[in-house]
Amino acid sequence: MKPAVAGRYQTIAEDLRQLIAAGNWRAGEQLPSETELASLYRSSLPTLRGALDLLQAEGLVEKFHGRGNFVRRPGDRTVYDSARHTSDRPPPSGSALRVTVEVRRVKASGDVASLLKIRAGSLLTEQEYVSIAGTSVRSVARLYVPLKVAKLERPEGVLSPWGDNVRELLTAAGVHVASTIERVTSRLPSAEEREIFRSPAPVLAVERASMDITGQVVEGALLTLPGDRAEAVFTTRTRVEGREESG
Repeated sequence: MKPAVAGRYQTIAEDLRQLIAAGNWRAGEQLPSETELASLYRSSLPTLRGALDLLQAEGLVEKFHGRGNFVRRPGDRTVYDSARHTSDRPPPSGSALRVTVEVRRVKASGDVASLLKIRAGSLLTEQEYVSIAGTSVRSVARLYVPLKVAKLERPEGVLSPWGDNVRELLTAAGVHVASTIERVTSRLPSAEEREIFRSPAPVLAVERASMDITGQVVEGALLTLPGDRAEAVFTTRTRVEGREESG
């Protein structure tokens, strides 16, 4: 397959961008088929798809396989807040997120074993949390706890998009988290993530390891958020010694 002609797909993308801004297609409406658009612009399908990829990366368009391309509905940004366990602020009440969870017994892959500092193939409980707003997936969180640490079952009650229910289950099992290390990177999505988020835009990937007082890793987490609709906020609390005022 020949690559798209340089510059042509940007021109098509700009024209589609202006048509969307002008209201020719409103949020949630379907664009003409790729074949129709290619015919309209007298371009090849690869060139036309290059233009649509640009709009998808910008968050203007999302593609539903088997259905077509749709104007993306504007939505609030999903915020990953590192201080959510200690903050006095109540959680946002206007959140329209719907969270699902799947619980599995799995063997640790090489990457997960490295995160948990255990042997590859060790038995784990995996809890996968998927948060959805409307028809868009806003985050995927996979939480891992070695069976030797605790045997966890399906969480009950309100589900956290970040898998915080796992920490509650650990506490109930007598396992207490003393410290957490989080690493955030921005990268291109995998083929699976591109399909899940319906966008080629970069993703925010959060790798989290939580330790008990002995330093043993009791929970590992791999979180992924679409970069065009998410942000991560990290708060550092500095302990200030009390001072008496003189005079």
